[in-house]
Amino acid sequence: RVPAELWGVPSVSPQCPLGVPSVSPPCPRVPAELQDAAKRFSQGGVSHYLTLTLDEAEALLYVGAREAVFALATGTVELKAKTDCFNYVRFLQSYNSSHLYACGTYAFQPKCTYIVSGGPPKAVGTP
Repeated sequence: RVPAELWGVPSVSPQCPLGVPSVSPPCPRVPAELQDAAKRFSQGGVSHYLTLTLDEAEALLYVGAREAVFALATGTVELKAKTDCFNYVRFLQSYNSSHLYACGTYAFQPKCTYIVSGGPPKAVGTP
């Protein structure tokens, strides 16, 4: 196996501390000019934070992951709400001023739903 550094791809340790070289697995790096302003979010038992949508009016960043959709305050990255999903969220879009439209894999039988946004989670259906 060829180390990532030999291909010109920087990588860091599996726990992703900044500036610590490692062979695998590579983790996303925060550019040096943003390190002081960057904040991290994770929750135990949840992975694949892949789908994002920003609600500028509510100052919330919605993050679709495996098992959940999170609503994070954009200024503090504080968790404001969570909706359990039990699948991989693949599509997350603002639908109107009060709802998000979310679609997930649902064990290879894709399903979509509307999620009440901007407050405590009240999912309609299961994505």
